[in-house]
Amino acid sequence: MTDVETRLRDELERMVPLPTASRLNWDDVVDRGGSHRRFVRPRRAVVVAIALIVLIGGGVALAATALIRGDPFAGPPAPPENDTALRALFPPYRIDHATQLVEHDGRKLFGARTAKGGYCFSATSPIDPKGEGGHCVSPTETRTLDAGGTIAFAMSGGSVGGYAPGANRVQIAGPGLDVTVPVTPSGWWLGVVNVPTKRPPHFHGTTDVVATSISPDGRVLGRDPLMRISVRKAGEGWIFGIALD
Repeated sequence: MTDVETRLRDELERMVPLPTASRLNWDDVVDRGGSHRRFVRPRRAVVVAIALIVLIGGGVALAATALIRGDPFAGPPAPPENDTALRALFPPYRIDHATQLVEHDGRKLFGARTAKGGYCFSATSPIDPKGEGGHCVSPTETRTLDAGGTIAFAMSGGSVGGYAPGANRVQIAGPGLDVTVPVTPSGWWLGVVNVPTKRPPHFHGTTDVVATSISPDGRVLGRDPLMRISVRKAGEGWIFGIALD
């Protein structure tokens, strides 16, 4: 018997207690019942109880699904200096203690929950070993992560990262950019994007740099923008701007 079945059984027995041995005798039940109408209420109670159990069972099943999928923030505690740096990122958010999510190419990604149920991240780099810059996701990204969807974000030092469960790689593409980053079995990924410092050839206007999650069999699992690049004409030159999502 599974844990879910056990919980359902226990809840049903609590709401509708099983009869004692003496009450299992049908003749005794009829003698004590007196009339058919007296049995209507208990039977309705049983129906209501079963309906409630079905609803409770749905909640338990959802909880079980979450447990099967695992906690995406499971991991070793962040070193004290990285934990302190992330928690100091946005003090009003009241960021919890951080865990290390993934390490790649000399960089480490740390993540933590906030007091209001959001998420914040930071990453180390060769020029930023403490990871003092980072990113706190939007409410939309929080809901996406909670549902096991794809998110991507940019941080300081050229670090980019995100969550892509089921993928084995993430392709980052935009004007002048084409980078592929591996995804760990836990779903987290971390890489570096050397953002163009001048106008990409033959490009003007505004567009997103997008991270695309790809499964081992080549299917696209999700897309999320990392940053927005804007180039516009200004007199004899160009104005080049980057906005992080």
